[in-house]
Amino acid sequence: MTDEVVALYDPDDVAGRVVGSALRSRVRAENLPHAATGVLVRRPTGEVLVHRRADSKDLWPGGHDCAAGGVVLAGETPDEAARRELAEELGVEGVPLTPLLTSWYRDDRTHYLAHVYTAVWDGDVRFDDGEVAAGWWEAPEVLAARLADPGWAFVPDTRRLLELVGLGPRGALGPAAGTAGACAGREPWEPGDVVVYRFGVSGRTRWARLARVVEDGPDGLVLWVAAGSTTVEQSLADGRPVRQAPLAERFDAPRVRRTGRWRSPGVLMLVPPAGQAWSVWWFFEPDGSFRSWYGNLEAPHVLRTTPHGSHLVDTSDRALDVEVTRERVPTWKDEDEFAVLTGRPGRWAHRQVDDIRADGEHLMDLARRGAPPFDGRWTTFSPDPAWSLPSFPPDWDLPHLAGP
Repeated sequence: MTDEVVALYDPDDVAGRVVGSALRSRVRAENLPHAATGVLVRRPTGEVLVHRRADSKDLWPGGHDCAAGGVVLAGETPDEAARRELAEELGVEGVPLTPLLTSWYRDDRTHYLAHVYTAVWDGDVRFDDGEVAAGWWEAPEVLAARLADPGWAFVPDTRRLLELVGLGPRGALGPAAGTAGACAGREPWEPGDVVVYRFGVSGRTRWARLARVVEDGPDGLVLWVAAGSTTVEQSLADGRPVRQAPLAERFDAPRVRRTGRWRSPGVLMLVPPAGQAWSVWWFFEPDGSFRSWYGNLEAPHVLRTTPHGSHLVDTSDRALDVEVTRERVPTWKDEDEFAVLTGRPGRWAHRQVDDIRADGEHLMDLARRGAPPFDGRWTTFSPDPAWSLPSFPPDWDLPHLAGP
């Protein structure tokens, strides 16, 4: 194995930020934080490709695994690395990759940001580069039974990642089924619980913010996003914030995810009861006094608790919003973005436009009448002083389930 130049990553950045490079030998010797890919290859009928690692591997030689992959090289994106490793290890090329999870893994031998994908392949596999000693297809239930056997030599990093995502139905390796709906069909979340509120498109989270539960009841789920809390954001690939780009290129220019901070004062968010396609936010001044409301038009929310115990709220932003002053005067916001995005892949269809605008008109009517949630509730809210700033759980980046 050649001494490749590996990209080094910031270990405190959950989205993945390159901060340098080093030879592979140094990365292993010093256990430097880097990134690696893993692709769970399945047949159309659901069987999973399991393999035994070659005895020459520098990590866990001879161990069993079900993820094909390797380190991300300097100058390489995780997607490029995943495709390269699939071709080198298995002879699989041209197959679509579906992102499944991004999560940090660390032990006393390796420390890396795992980019996990799934792929469906019905062709032959080859082990030409010598990194795989043998491979075979197994039904997910057989693999699960083997993983339950502590005597079966299975690599610890993939074992941990499988614990995070779960073994899904019909042989798909994905998140276990969670609960949906704002308040129906699930146990209420407790005040102070950490929630990851995620905006996504086509199964992939693009923006995420951390919140704590204030109340979870018949009127909906009330969340508090604290000033300074960690976020996952998108920026243009050249580093510019998305809104700095002209509208004509804002949604076509390449983007990257990055970790950021909630730069505004704390904000309250109301996730309404199941099926309603909006949220309402309470904005406050730096001194804690109430400033205004904001009606964010979104896809109906999907709420779930993951196998790891993390609380996720998934939705998809619909661009069009309603601003409401303290005097309960509503106005439309971002109508230009709404028009540009309508009908685009992964977004709402033209036939949904009237319904989306009707949701906004509904919020406007509630505001003018001073009806809940614009009746003055929560305008004097103060967060629990014992609440610390939350952190992203390891399974925050499971496939996004809501929208468009």
